[in-house]
Order: sequence, then structure tokens, then C-alpha cells
Amino acid sequence: MSAAPASGPIFATGRVKANGLLCDGMHRLDLELPRPTAFAPGQFAMLNFGGRDRLIFGRPLSILAVEAGAVSFLYRVAGEGTSRLAAVAPGAELAYFGPLGNSLPPRDDGPPRLLLAGGVGLPPLLAWHHRHGREADLALFGARAPQQVPWTLLSERWAVSVDSAGQTPAGRAAFEGTVVALADKLLARRPERDWRLLACGPLPMLRAAARLAAARGWSCLVCVEERMGCGYGVCRGCVVPARAGDWLTACQDGPVLDAATIDWERFGASAPTPGGGS
Repeated sequence: MSAAPASGPIFATGRVKANGLLCDGMHRLDLELPRPTAFAPGQFAMLNFGGRDRLIFGRPLSILAVEAGAVSFLYRVAGEGTSRLAAVAPGAELAYFGPLGNSLPPRDDGPPRLLLAGGVGLPPLLAWHHRHGREADLALFGARAPQQVPWTLLSERWAVSVDSAGQTPAGRAAFEGTVVALADKLLARRPERDWRLLACGPLPMLRAAARLAAARGWSCLVCVEERMGCGYGVCRGCVVPARAGDWLTACQDGPVLDAATIDWERFGASAPTPGGGS
């Protein structure tokens, strides 16, 4: 089961400390808040503009870290909202609402963890690994190409996979193939028979991670990246199909969900319209 939030959500106006490209296609935003906040790995916040520039719905971003009074996020430009966000200069103000959602559970004395992160699905797992990671764990990150890997964030304890080979930084290497294929390769060298899998990334990667865990009888928690509107379960824009036949909301029931509760065949298909039942 996932853990409770580290602190209740707050509304605040933050000031942008830094905002720019971290690697090809991936931006990092550091937002200074007027009062301290905390978060648990897996939680997110809604960011918005102020005044006449305000969006109807804020944009949900997973929290990467809270350091020196600033909350950090990673994001990729995917539409109008994130395109405008990428143009925000240091010193500008943004509306912050968070932390929201549930979180990955803290460490216990159980089996080692297998962490699978893809693209901007990195923040929950990087934050968890920073707080709870142990030598026995395997932490893997997947990207399309080496230039889309945030190498400065990933210690050498992280193994990297890329869809297509290319030049990597000195002393670093990347496996050519999917992050799940890299997991299969590394697991073959390990004597442990039981793992707990944590995954966050695009839907095809989450499906593959869930299949990997189910085939081996492992528990698997996934952080889903559904498009959110309100952030608190009212707009029903981020529904995830459950095996029981109903729908879960990524913002309220998640974003951390047990992979075994998700109907992966329906996931990504048409979702119910607001007020339209199941």
C-alpha cells in the first residue's frame, strides 16, 4: 500500500528561481515558496499562472525535490500550458497547489527494489531512491536517446537504457533497448528470486513493467501520468480503469497505484465523460 502524504497541500504564490533545459526535451523548474513545505516521493503539485494569464486548469508536475526553500520539478513541453511554462523567466511568479496525491511507501525490510523510470517519470523514483535506496536495489532509467538522459541527476548507481545508441558522457554507458529489457539482463545476474517493482513513465513502459512483475509473482506499484485538470478528483479527467470494472482517479486514488488493480487492456482507451457514470 502507498504511504500517506508527508504534509497537507498548501496554496501559495512562488517565485521562479531557475527554469531551463536539463537535457534535450527535459526542463527543470525550481520554485521558491514563501513558507516551508514537504512531500513524499510520488506526490505532485498543480502549477498555474496568475491574473489574466491564468489557465482554466493548472498543470500537474511530479515533485522532484524540496531543497533550500525551493520545490523542483521536471517537465517536457507537450502543449500550450507547458510551452508557456518553459518561457517563464527567473523572478516570475507562479501559483502552487500541493503536495497532492498519495505516495510510494517508505522503505521496509522486505525484498530489494527494482526501480524503472522513463522520461519525465523520473522524479518519484529518483526522490524515493535518494531517501530509501540501498545497495541491493536496481535503479534503471530509460530514454529515447543519450541526449535525452538527465545525466547530471543520475548517479552511477543508475543504469541507463536508450532506444537508439549515441554518444554518452565520459565514463557513462547506455544499454541499447528498452528499460524492461535492461532489467531482464541485469536480473539474470542476480541471485534474488523476489523483488518489489516500482515504476513511473509512459503507458507502454508501465504495461511492460506490470507484465514483468505479474509473470514473476512480484508486487508492483506504478505512478501513472494521466492528464489531470483539477488535481482533486472533481473533473474526472485523469481516470484509470480498474479490474473491478469501475474507474480510479489518478489525482485522488493515485498517482501511485497497485499494478494488479489496473485493467491494462482498457487503460488508454476511451474514458467516461464527467457525469456519464462508468
